[in-house]
Amino acid sequence: MSTSAFSLEFDLNNAEIRTMNKMYFKDLYKKRVTFFLAIVLLGIVFLGGDHNHDFFQWILRDLILVIFFLLFHCLIVNTICKVTFRVIKRLLKFDRLLRRYKFSFTNSFIGVHSPLGGFTHQWCQIEKAILTKDFFLLYIRDKNAYIISISTKDNCCHKIAELIAFIDGNVTPVERI
Repeated sequence: MSTSAFSLEFDLNNAEIRTMNKMYFKDLYKKRVTFFLAIVLLGIVFLGGDHNHDFFQWILRDLILVIFFLLFHCLIVNTICKVTFRVIKRLLKFDRLLRRYKFSFTNSFIGVHSPLGGFTHQWCQIEKAILTKDFFLLYIRDKNAYIISISTKDNCCHKIAELIAFIDGNVTPVERI
């Protein structure tokens, strides 16, 4: 990879934001909500309640609580995520929130930023790069196999051309369709 300074940043349009929320942040947010609920459960099990009673009663009560959590955690997490993404969908009408969604590309990583969190990917995770008439697609090799799509219409042609040249020369050949 070239050691020359390379840095680009792309703002996202509404369609790209919706796609990114579905692909990236839905999984990330589900993991965060599950982690938070697991911490709450552990807090209730170990810190909540009266431990002066019989040890068997304490174990039985907490076992029932853990089983209840495991049975209904998917439903609870999905409900929390659906409500959150409905609120975000309504909030996307405001420019202030829209400007916080960005892709950034540097020599060493690809950054995906949003109000819900962010990801960074190394260039070696790029499996394939495809340029179509309307989009430039980067296929990320990861557990969930993400696709980064950048609209070629809304972004400056010079920026897209510079990104394509960098990827074509330093990362992987760009397929043109």
